[in-house]
Amino acid sequence: MKFCKKCNSIMKPVDNNILQCVSCDYQEDGELISKESIPGKTEIKKDVIEDRGNEFANYEHKCKKCGFDKAQIVEREPYITDEDTLLFLKCGKCGFMENLSRKIM
Repeated sequence: MKFCKKCNSIMKPVDNNILQCVSCDYQEDGELISKESIPGKTEIKKDVIEDRGNEFANYEHKCKKCGFDKAQIVEREPYITDEDTLLFLKCGKCGFMENLSRKIM
């Protein structure tokens, strides 16, 4: 990427080996860089990331869907301002959410 010598804006290619400033229309000869000359992408190793499950699932509760014994307590804001806060138990394995708010009352 080249920058204009007059105003320091980016120079864009207009014709073969001619670059033009996007702000002040200054032109100069320049070498165009083709897409092939840019280094390739770095491969990401997928086996580096391990699945630990839900690390926030530390509340003992048996899931009704899969039987997993740990759950995360999730708090949601009410839809209307005069309602109570909604509490859910989210399974640490399958993500099934059970409404806890009704059981407290």
